[in-house]
Amino acid sequence: MIKKKDITNEISFLEENLTKVHSELEKIRKDVPDGVRLRAVRHGTKYQYFMRECGSKGNGIYIRKRDIIKAKILARIEYDEKLMTLLQDSITAFKNCRDLVTDDVFEAASCLMIPGKRELVEPSYVSDKTFINKWIEQEYDGLAFRDGAPEFYTRRGLRVRSKSEIIIADILDEMEIPFLYEKPLKLKGEMIYPDFTILNAKERKEIYWEHFGMMDDKEYRDEAFMKIRKYEEDGLYQYDSVIWTFETGKIPLNTRDIRKMIRVLRARLE
Repeated sequence: MIKKKDITNEISFLEENLTKVHSELEKIRKDVPDGVRLRAVRHGTKYQYFMRECGSKGNGIYIRKRDIIKAKILARIEYDEKLMTLLQDSITAFKNCRDLVTDDVFEAASCLMIPGKRELVEPSYVSDKTFINKWIEQEYDGLAFRDGAPEFYTRRGLRVRSKSEIIIADILDEMEIPFLYEKPLKLKGEMIYPDFTILNAKERKEIYWEHFGMMDDKEYRDEAFMKIRKYEEDGLYQYDSVIWTFETGKIPLNTRDIRKMIRVLRARLE
């Protein structure tokens, strides 16, 4: 669905190019006499080019091959002039269109009804924004923190279990990627709690992120690989539905790499 924001972005793109083309055109025109245009005449399988003044009926001055740059300059001027006209027409059309667009017509139709009737209607389509908001607001029972466990909090006050999870959560928030912490997931009849459950609103599906932070501990490592195996047995695979990250005491999480990873993830979700 086209949003006003998308139209505004397109207008900005067109306006930037209009300014750029206008600037380039002004530079090129300085080297060309006023009123001179390019004429192309087919000659066999090729073209001959002439410079002539606007309004004249003859071919004008023949441009020799060694002076073909003159023909290219004149052709570029004509192209830029036509491009500027089309860019301006497109900008005007998009601005007119933007004034007519309703971001979410399905939600707007619902809002035109009184509340008592509105609650009886299941919308024909749920916008990404509405879907995300409802998904984030869902209630669930996560894992409890044991008494005396270290307290780690993200910038928005979410309690997590490690400094590395703070890093991941804060970058997800920074890049406006919706997620829930330790939301229960049933795999092969067993309930597990992924560190982060991320919403892919575009495809209406969830992506699970497990961070394994003590891979130098043999018992922890064995449990981690068993957990990965459970995901795979349930048809949830790396990159498509699950993200794995790892660290040890000697090889901690690389913040720069995590930021790059999440940036790639955001591009995938957009």
